[in-house]
Amino acid sequence: MAQDHPDAPKQFGIRLHPDVMEMVSKIQQFRQRTNQPLTLSSIVEDAVEWYYARLLEEGAIEEEK
Repeated sequence: MAQDHPDAPKQFGIRLHPDVMEMVSKIQQFRQRTNQPLTLSSIVEDAVEWYYARLLEEGAIEEEK
């Protein structure tokens, strides 16, 4: 989805690595299948949330109290 649109990074005023655009597209597809908003902010929030959870799970960081 996102990587298929050549102007997608320009629309947000940012340049993203093709691998990041691929991840964004996968998150978009998931959100679309589950009838969730497809905004850039919702996608970024998902990515940060999931990455944070992974770091916690791996013990790389400790949860804030």
